[in-house]
Amino acid sequence: MKVTQVQARCLSIPIKMPFTETPQKEGIVIVYVQTDTGLEGVGITRNWQRFGVRELINREIGPYLIGKDPLNTEKIWRDAYLGISLPYQNRGGTIGRAVGAVDIALWDIKGKHTGLPVYRLLGGASSESVAAYTTCGFNFYSLDEVVEVSRKLAHEGHDPLKYQVVAEESGQDIAPDVERLKKIREAIGDKVRILVDCNGTYSFNQARELLQAIEPYNIAGVDHPVRNRDPRVMAELRKHTKIPIAGRAMGENQWAHRDFILAGAVDVMHQNVIDGGGYTECLKVAHMAELFHLPLGTGGAYHLHNMHLIAGVANGLWTEFHTIREKVFEVLSVKPPVVKNGRIPLPDKPGLGLEVNESAVTEYTDP
Repeated sequence: MKVTQVQARCLSIPIKMPFTETPQKEGIVIVYVQTDTGLEGVGITRNWQRFGVRELINREIGPYLIGKDPLNTEKIWRDAYLGISLPYQNRGGTIGRAVGAVDIALWDIKGKHTGLPVYRLLGGASSESVAAYTTCGFNFYSLDEVVEVSRKLAHEGHDPLKYQVVAEESGQDIAPDVERLKKIREAIGDKVRILVDCNGTYSFNQARELLQAIEPYNIAGVDHPVRNRDPRVMAELRKHTKIPIAGRAMGENQWAHRDFILAGAVDVMHQNVIDGGGYTECLKVAHMAELFHLPLGTGGAYHLHNMHLIAGVANGLWTEFHTIREKVFEVLSVKPPVVKNGRIPLPDKPGLGLEVNESAVTEYTDP
């Protein structure tokens, strides 16, 4: 089997924001990898620098893959830095997203070729479903809105819920976030877990002050509490809080994650196949985390792709069900699985198990 064509497209998909129903457009890159046997793999990545990602795939990665066996994922990415250019060895940013999108498509082909779902090819540690936390407490909501949406989703069985910080005055004023989390906890009760996404907003002192202030609200974890995801600062911060810290390395590649783990920066290792070079790269990070007794979760949305990684490995903990990105999949996929009672069902179909809504791809292609 040989690759015959690689094509990436940028999409701009209209959605309505959760709860507020405000119209908005979300960008995405979709990649098709075709073979001489008729099998086709489909991968995606997020909207950051999406036109650069598209051109990188269409002009460099795609031509490099023509004629290669798509099943040889390790060989392809081992040799890519020589066959294309040296930066491919240190994948991250635009390169990491371009590499990741194509790698996801190759694993989709591999699954369709073998008749197995991707998570089984990755190890098959889970067989029916994986745990998922629901990101819903967005910082563009008012206080009343964020409390109400949290109450609603908790009542529907979503657990844990993830809250996104406001970080007033660039993180200097923690009072609004403390108040919002206090009100959310009062609204949903003591049983539903709360995670907090700091989005790398705070300095060390600000993060320490915030985490100590919200500890009474039984916070189950905090994601990326300090700027630049600095592993040394995060390791120091762990000494000052009882709240478990999660995160992924700034560079997103296996070597950056190695240094992140060795620094003792996290209690929960996070990863994302969309940003981190696809399954080939992320599987290495998962096993490396396991060697250090760290559970693996995913942050950064795209649950329909990340759930395969979490289900594949022994230390898989949870994946992120992002209520904005879920709106994208409602348009882009035919009957995508959704979270119920904190679990997302795994597909039994080969590959990724996703059916792409091709009419939506055609309609929302961004030239």
